[in-house]
Amino acid sequence: MNKSEKVAIDVITTSDMHSYFLNGESGSNIYRAGTYVKSIREKNKHVILLDSGGSLAGSLAAFYYAVVAPYKRHPMIKLMNAMQYDASGISPNEFKFGLSFFSRAVSLSRFPWLSANIEYKQTREPYFSTPYTIKEIDGVKVAIVGLTSDGLMEREHFEMENDVRIEKTLLSSKRWIRFIHETEMPEFLIVIYHGGLNQLNKSATEREQNVNEAEKLMQTLGVIDLLITGHQHQTFIGQNDKTLYVQAGQNAEQLIHVKLNFKKRTNSYELENVDSQIVDLNEYDEDPDLLDLTYYDRKTVNHWSEECLTTLETEASVSGLADVITQPHAFTQLLHDSIRQAYDNDISCVHLPTSGEKGLSGNITNERLYNAYPHPDIPVDLTLKGQQIKDILEYCYGHIEFSQGELSLTIVDETLCTFWQGVDYTIDMNAQPFKRVHLHNIDLEHTYRVCMTDYCYRNYKQYLESAVIHESGEITMVELISRKLTDSNYKIQQHQSFNVLT
Repeated sequence: MNKSEKVAIDVITTSDMHSYFLNGESGSNIYRAGTYVKSIREKNKHVILLDSGGSLAGSLAAFYYAVVAPYKRHPMIKLMNAMQYDASGISPNEFKFGLSFFSRAVSLSRFPWLSANIEYKQTREPYFSTPYTIKEIDGVKVAIVGLTSDGLMEREHFEMENDVRIEKTLLSSKRWIRFIHETEMPEFLIVIYHGGLNQLNKSATEREQNVNEAEKLMQTLGVIDLLITGHQHQTFIGQNDKTLYVQAGQNAEQLIHVKLNFKKRTNSYELENVDSQIVDLNEYDEDPDLLDLTYYDRKTVNHWSEECLTTLETEASVSGLADVITQPHAFTQLLHDSIRQAYDNDISCVHLPTSGEKGLSGNITNERLYNAYPHPDIPVDLTLKGQQIKDILEYCYGHIEFSQGELSLTIVDETLCTFWQGVDYTIDMNAQPFKRVHLHNIDLEHTYRVCMTDYCYRNYKQYLESAVIHESGEITMVELISRKLTDSNYKIQQHQSFNVLT
């Protein structure tokens, strides 16, 4: 048998890299991934390198290149281009810094970003060019199609609402995969799905189950050869009938290597066998060429991260959730003071930036501020009813419980805890859930001009359908907080007024 009658293809996949390209004391694994990929290319020229998405947001470096220096070429795009990625899926995180930011990143990429169910709102055509790509290797046709969990996209950047719609993942996949099989007739079909596997989260809530639909895709479609999942930050290999499904962790700590072997028939190729493995990248050195490529990028981020915003001692540390939800707090007051720089309405609404919030204390650097508020939330100016203010507060305090004055149960995402200024209210934790909030200076039927973060708006949209949006800001909350902290005349003075009865 001639060598040409057998074709070996190496499929390598990464996931959720979050722009972790700074190489600290233990190094950064994207450079080790580069070494591994290069070693495989030396053995076999038939390599398909894929990422499931989530590479452009989620780290200090990502924030710097999206918010502080958006005019610079993103280092992750430089690295992925240099490593010769063949395609990437699209994660909701890609839209964290807005549609225009991601569109620019796509235009600078030498590989396609694939998602069949992110569409133009008017025409329902794929927003990012084609939703799939074809790699033909020595006569073997490999189709790669991208899908994004519609459940994960529900609460993403609301600026996209006028231009972009998210089709249901299952509905879109049925249409496009059938089209690919009928028109392209590939020997092997790869689906990059940025969503997870419910089996990896046995205690998933109903909402989490709706965003992790990998099992449904395999059960409903039944024509997928390789399903690449993401989002859950776990490393996993499994088999469902004829479908191999994998997940490659996060931050390139590990990757998945799938080896495909095809045998030539008269007019087609037959898949002989598939071998898959998890690769621990700690065994590999960093690629010096990739390190050299991002040398100045890393140096710039490190310099910015160490810059001190204030020489004054700041005391706004948070010692647990109960510390901020039971009484007015210096940290939430800092958030109110910051957002009011954008829209100085009588009422402002902010939220906890992270679960397990630590707040701020001492001398604040850019890195410490980012760790306290790692999201590019922007202010929104809107008009809403007093009833809507009450509904939002009821949601938070309806999902927590106290026992003998101590917080005993939290079944709400801490970032959904909202804090209002200009609204005087009492929370009676001894009352029944959703009947605990008493507003003292707000009429439930009156309308009020409010400034709130876009995160609050997106996540409480079910209560804000009748709200009128007047304007959304362009400056992020992190930048607004930074302006307050660099003001030598600024001191945190408590104005928030609420009381919690436990």
